[in-house]
Amino acid sequence: MNRIDRLYMEMIRFYQGDPRHIQHFVKVHSFSRLIGQAEGLDEEQMYILEAAALVHDIGIKIGMEKYGRSDGKVQELEGPAAAREMMTRLGFRENVISRVEYLVGHHHTYKDIDGLDYQVLVEADFLVNYFEDDLDKEHIRKSAEKIFKTETGKKIVKEMFFPETFQKSETWAQDALQDLEDFIEEQGIYIRQ
Repeated sequence: MNRIDRLYMEMIRFYQGDPRHIQHFVKVHSFSRLIGQAEGLDEEQMYILEAAALVHDIGIKIGMEKYGRSDGKVQELEGPAAAREMMTRLGFRENVISRVEYLVGHHHTYKDIDGLDYQVLVEADFLVNYFEDDLDKEHIRKSAEKIFKTETGKKIVKEMFFPETFQKSETWAQDALQDLEDFIEEQGIYIRQ
């Protein structure tokens, strides 16, 4: 079992008896992985992103125990140290732990997002929260316009929550061929038949 999988199992143990939070980080991890790969993150960035997605909400449990609440600020306050402790115990490298700490400590801060790993984590968390919190479409539309920056994330949010924008017209194939012909003509490309 590789380190990411061991972290995965450790987070399940950490949240044992709490399927709601386990299901949440599993879904955020899945969307993070999908978006990150589609957006071309390199192997190291993917490794950091996957680790961060698994532990991003580790501060919820600690916040509830310490303060009786688990809002975003409490998660950002309590999560990094808990993530560091768990990842150190599992043998992650310092540079990975350091970036994951940063991501966990900022994943509810949507201003000055620095790095594609950070952007993807935020988008994946929003995708899952939209559904889990049963938000109305207008709220989703407004926040998605502000938050989503990756092409993959935008496509997923549209297809998941606004499928009407993706319905094909009766003449979709003809329209596509006409678009192709127009492009070829604009480019001055001549095709012999």
